[in-house]
Amino acid sequence: MSDIRCHFSDTTLSTPAENLALDESLLYQINQQDSLGCLRIWEVDQYAVVLGSSNQVAENVNQAACLQDQIPVLRRCTGGGTVLLGPGCFIYSLFLRITAEQHLAGIEATTREILRRISGTLNQLKPERSVEVRGISDLTVEGHKFSGNSQRWLTTTLLHHGTILYDFDLERIPRYLTSPEREPDYRSHRDHLEFVTNYEINPTQLRDALIETWQASEPEPVLPRERVQQLVQEKYATENWNLRR
Repeated sequence: MSDIRCHFSDTTLSTPAENLALDESLLYQINQQDSLGCLRIWEVDQYAVVLGSSNQVAENVNQAACLQDQIPVLRRCTGGGTVLLGPGCFIYSLFLRITAEQHLAGIEATTREILRRISGTLNQLKPERSVEVRGISDLTVEGHKFSGNSQRWLTTTLLHHGTILYDFDLERIPRYLTSPEREPDYRSHRDHLEFVTNYEINPTQLRDALIETWQASEPEPVLPRERVQQLVQEKYATENWNLRR
């Protein structure tokens, strides 16, 4: 990853489902066209629970509270754990070309290399708050998680999803999420409010720093908007996908 040049997109669509569909559509488009990668930065203005591709709803989501508060429960195409998105949660979707060396190294090694870059960027911005990579795919400060990450690989392209809580209403997390079905050792069975934190940072400053980190200076790619709407109708707005067991 020493020589990376990317397109940049800061397009945020109207609903969380559309944004998840856009990421999957871009992944396939970049893979099929053998084009440059892309850094996409987005944030939703409504709360939504988003499961990892293989997470079980019953083991991760307080469905009664979500139903009562009209919080949608969605599922993304990448792995990882269940998260709550909403205002104050910075989201980055990184589409990178996969090298033969990365295929040999595997997902875990590639994830750690991406997070090493992200943590280095954050430590330059705020050296007084040392960021560490913990577990398989978390960024932490003083042992508290503020960023979760996940990936999906195709033949020549990967999608890396990452969140950074910077001004999030943390009290909402235990209302809509149960204790996770899997947790890293360093969590030590702490509940959500003991475990997560905000990494207070100006989102515009963070945006600009990530653009520089990933050399995302190329214009926005043509977005596959028709494919996005098709995926929403056939997948991301359906119970068969979102609530499957």
